[in-house]
Amino acid sequence: MTKTLLYVSLILALHTLCALSQEILTGLEINQSVRESYKQLPSVKSDAIPMLEIPFFDDFSTSDVYPDSEKWSDRYAFINDDYPVNPVSVGVATLDAIDHTGSLYQHATTWPFPADKLTSHPLNLNYPESDSIYLSFFYQPQGKGDIPQPHDSLRLEFYSPLSDSWSVVWSVPGVSLHDFRLVMIPVRDNDYLQEGFRFRFSNIASIADNPFNPGARGNADHWNIDYVYLNKGRSYTDTVFRDVAFIKPLESLLNNYSSMPWDQFVAGRIAEMGSVLPVTYRNNDIVTRSVRRQFSIYDVYGNRTAHSFSGGTVNIEPGDVHQYESDVAYSFSSDNPDSALFRITAWLETDEFDYKGNDTVIFYQDFKNFYALDDGTAENGYGLFGGGAENASLAYRFRAYREDSLRAIQIYFNQSLNNASRQFFNLAVWDDKNGNPGNLIYSQEGVRPEYEGELNRFHTYQLDSAISVSQVFYVGLIQNNNQFLNIGFDVNRDNSNRIFYNIHGHWVNSSFEGSLMIRPVVGRTISPPLFNKPVKKRGLKVYPNPAVDLLYIDLETDVDPASVTYKLYNRHGQLVYNRSGLTRTIDLSSFPPGIYFLVTESRSIEFETKKILITN
Repeated sequence: MTKTLLYVSLILALHTLCALSQEILTGLEINQSVRESYKQLPSVKSDAIPMLEIPFFDDFSTSDVYPDSEKWSDRYAFINDDYPVNPVSVGVATLDAIDHTGSLYQHATTWPFPADKLTSHPLNLNYPESDSIYLSFFYQPQGKGDIPQPHDSLRLEFYSPLSDSWSVVWSVPGVSLHDFRLVMIPVRDNDYLQEGFRFRFSNIASIADNPFNPGARGNADHWNIDYVYLNKGRSYTDTVFRDVAFIKPLESLLNNYSSMPWDQFVAGRIAEMGSVLPVTYRNNDIVTRSVRRQFSIYDVYGNRTAHSFSGGTVNIEPGDVHQYESDVAYSFSSDNPDSALFRITAWLETDEFDYKGNDTVIFYQDFKNFYALDDGTAENGYGLFGGGAENASLAYRFRAYREDSLRAIQIYFNQSLNNASRQFFNLAVWDDKNGNPGNLIYSQEGVRPEYEGELNRFHTYQLDSAISVSQVFYVGLIQNNNQFLNIGFDVNRDNSNRIFYNIHGHWVNSSFEGSLMIRPVVGRTISPPLFNKPVKKRGLKVYPNPAVDLLYIDLETDVDPASVTYKLYNRHGQLVYNRSGLTRTIDLSSFPPGIYFLVTESRSIEFETKKILITN
């Protein structure tokens, strides 16, 4: 049965039951992370990238949102660590039905259509066939996203400079989730063994037809790609990757929240401060490897290393995945009375030949004036839909460790096709009754989904008057009709025990594992912008990355270079380079190999921080 017919059959069955209503999880029409980055992205200089030489390698651990522009010529794939399940290394390229601007493709239909592409820069493959060139990669369907249907597919194409044409050399039809699988493709044809050879991944996608619930129509057909490697002197049996790599990102050090108000943390420190810092890494080699685990916590506002420690050295067997929880023996502290920001870094010390780009993971622990249970990225959309849902209530549980004033509620809504989910609702607050939402203590009418186009992806709904909250309280909404509202849903942090909905007169916990993207804002005043990660207002291009001796920096044309300061930090948070003025290059020859962070500052502009890998 096709995706369209299956969905229609299910909806017709629901309508036959008439009064049946339910909670629904669906795909996205908008990828807000991509949309935000697209608005900041400088134009690509087509004449600035020379032809590449092999080896070519990318495991997508050193780029974010968009593919590395030093290796790839388009921006359609989404670089992330949210969608894969147990990747080869942290970070993958995800192909789906959303374009490089973060929107559903304009030509998207319920029938198969060409969607994303991931295209390499031209490569010099002017080698004899005897040099035995192979391209390898790992792929995974669905991940934490949508299942590609049998009529959908993932394809690999080769470009011939001689005939100026692309040919499909490998493809696989849609199928449900499985582990990452390795593919080995020889490059033997004389049409490809030329200067200017290119390769690209592409996918054929289709959108589920939701005739009775248009608000749920969104993204579909996810494929994750990892560990792309092209080189000579290989064979079909060349499947050994001498690499120990992180395979999951760092998460919050708090027991319950990814972010919370600083004064609430201070009041609830004993309950909220986590005692361990978990990391997950894999030995991709076929021999036992020795690994030393290192950690640091850097106070960003205080500009100091607050705590650093070692997790010791261990041996890891071939193919094993280690989940290690290091004792932290530390509690966040700051001289700031109302906010704090900490950069938590974990890294692996391994053999010199080991690839270093995937040996470091970072998490920013942010304390502002809001509570967050999500990680800031929506993989799905959540809502209540169907007969009886016209007065349904949705509540999300939080806790205040000291009496506070609830000032606003932030909600991230996914846009749906033609804004079909933009229906009015009542903003609501409840007190607690034996672990369930109790009395309705606040309701605000005439509210509907709003979509933010700037960096603050959440829309802030300010309350008509401040509400005093203490102990356990609930924020959420009451629907005015039975239409799907499409609230952002994060599948990487499970807080389903905090999500409650009431359709037929009693409260029920959500059956979906994940977190709603709803955040209460508390305190004396509201001080926007409200972010769960450091502000990133301007992009800049740095190359090459990895780098050896020199790092080149390209600023946007409207930025005065004389006003810019460049600071380079090592992964311990130590400042190792500080230079202001007209410089466009940084001499790296005196720095030991490893991971560094380039912080670019100006009087009136904030730039994104760049992760730099220095090699020998």
